[in-house]
Amino acid sequence: MPLAKLISSLLHPIEAKASPIKSKLREIPDIRAVIFDVYGTLFTTNVGSNSLSEPSIESDKLIIEAFEESDFDVFEHDISLSELYVEHVRAHYDIRKSEGITYPEVNICDVWQDFLNELFANGIIDGDLTERSIRRVIVCHECKVNPTWPEKGSLEFIRTLQDNDIVAGTISTAQFYTPIVMETLYQNSLKTLGFEEPVCIWSYEHRHRKPSAVLFKLCEEGLKVLGLKPSQALCVGNDMFNDIVPAHKAGFKTALFTGDSRSLRLHKDIEECVKIKPTIVFNEFSQLADCIL
Repeated sequence: MPLAKLISSLLHPIEAKASPIKSKLREIPDIRAVIFDVYGTLFTTNVGSNSLSEPSIESDKLIIEAFEESDFDVFEHDISLSELYVEHVRAHYDIRKSEGITYPEVNICDVWQDFLNELFANGIIDGDLTERSIRRVIVCHECKVNPTWPEKGSLEFIRTLQDNDIVAGTISTAQFYTPIVMETLYQNSLKTLGFEEPVCIWSYEHRHRKPSAVLFKLCEEGLKVLGLKPSQALCVGNDMFNDIVPAHKAGFKTALFTGDSRSLRLHKDIEECVKIKPTIVFNEFSQLADCIL
């Protein structure tokens, strides 16, 4: 089964949970690009963010379901699969940290390769271990632990950008499946929707995660390729620490999305997140067009 078809079978509509924070809107002139966060902003999630599951009995069940639905045989065992999985995730992050990376990112395919190799070696699972089967089990697991759905009005806003020749891009804490999920649920390729490759910055490709200044610098360089400056770009996100503060420091205009209380991250315990104010605060995508057009 193609990954897009698998995603369609596993993901279903999710309603955002309104937050009490009021919008603070104003006109922002000369915006020629909008750079989106994905999880918690363009896409509502039940857990509020891109998630690597924590150990639990329920997490074990979801891993087993992902194995079985990906044609792996699972045999009797007495270990916590989710605990072992998280150990592998942390080990890969530790490797990146040891290289002096402040905000490291991993490639989830590498994590699962090591995880599966250990399970195979210990006779816990069996099956055809290929790049395709690994990607399938990863997608199946991700859709189960972090179900997601397009935020109301997000697709319509993206199309409005297209109609007005405004570039779309993303700086996202993401894995290989993130653009596949986006294209599947939006029923269009990102290119067709106006997302320009130079300003689509996926954390797993660069091995840095937000709020790393590296990602925002890469986006700045991408804007330059398109003949644009950071001051002509609006960064849209749900997290003050990961989205708004680093975007502000990089010279972008900023928009804080407060439309889903599960994903909203204000980080009031961090001084910078209190001192730095987003350019606008909005709770519905329909409000954004009036601010930049």
